[in-house]
Amino acid sequence: MSGKMTDPTTFKLGLFGYLHEGGNCFTTVPERWPADWASIERMARMADRGGLDFLIPIARWKGVPGAMMQRLHSFDTLTHAAALGAITEQIHIISTVHTPIIHPVVAAKAMTTIDHVTNGRCGLNIVCGWNVDDFEMFGLHPLPHKVRYAQAQEWYDIWSRLVAGAPEPFDYDGEHFEGLKRLSALPGSVQKPHPLVICAAASPEGRDFALRTSDVLFTLIDELDNGSAQIHQISEKAAEMGRSAPEVFAVSYVVCRPTRSEAEEFHAYYAEENADQGALDYYFKGRSGLASLPSEDQAKLRLRFAAGNGGYPLVGTPDDIVEQIVAMSEAGFGGASITVLNFEKDLPPIVNEILPALQKAGIRGNTASAA
Repeated sequence: MSGKMTDPTTFKLGLFGYLHEGGNCFTTVPERWPADWASIERMARMADRGGLDFLIPIARWKGVPGAMMQRLHSFDTLTHAAALGAITEQIHIISTVHTPIIHPVVAAKAMTTIDHVTNGRCGLNIVCGWNVDDFEMFGLHPLPHKVRYAQAQEWYDIWSRLVAGAPEPFDYDGEHFEGLKRLSALPGSVQKPHPLVICAAASPEGRDFALRTSDVLFTLIDELDNGSAQIHQISEKAAEMGRSAPEVFAVSYVVCRPTRSEAEEFHAYYAEENADQGALDYYFKGRSGLASLPSEDQAKLRLRFAAGNGGYPLVGTPDDIVEQIVAMSEAGFGGASITVLNFEKDLPPIVNEILPALQKAGIRGNTASAA
């Protein structure tokens, strides 16, 4: 692995969920993210020049029905990484890959290519998937929860061996990938032993899988104290397994305006008054863990999913948001993903005001103004 993504002395920040229409916000407001390719390209250039560390998309196959069809307009994550990698210079570009849908031999070949295109800025967000409607497009059904990570482990074992470079052919015969013959691959990735691996699993089985495979673990948090407790638990579990703990990143969303009242009003406008309640109903129904929560917790999470995919809210002025990100760093997080309503229009204050202020606060290295 290479670059700022593996530097433990800097708090990493990147954009999350920009590859589909509407982004990570379940809202009907006209300002929502269009996700046309020209906008994505401008966003990527701005993020790269401004000093953000990574771009990470969600992998979508079908839309989310609601008051309007959310997220149906979307692009592929592997080919997008090659395309954006060719027009950027510093930023890490992640591909989100469903292990039951994309074969590990294909993923290894694609990501080796991307890692060479980007000169070592490729990354894998490894996900098992849960959306039945998506899986049915491929004639598949989601595996039982405990089985899906056994399948993902086999997928990872094949992928990691091939992407490292495998000049000598080998066979693989597992429970989920049977009878693979004479597997081989060159040239292997630029990053050694393989590209950066990210996981966002939350269940006990998923966390164990992440500790075995991943460099970065993303997590949803209710409050920062809860996040600190999660980091401690992850470190303890890693020690029990005899492994180094991955860096833990928070999932967050940003609403930044010149005044706090403006930020709070805009947050209420798009995430409460104009939330797509039908899309939220569909999403919560598909996630059994969310649907079974007490009503008070559900209401809080529905607001956060409308505002930014369930992330931790960073709402206020640039100074407010800097203060909250510094608190994240002090709580033990190594970085955070950022969702905004519109990834092009809402990015300038982040790269021009927030990142330089974080550098002055001592939790980030050099950042360049971008817009």
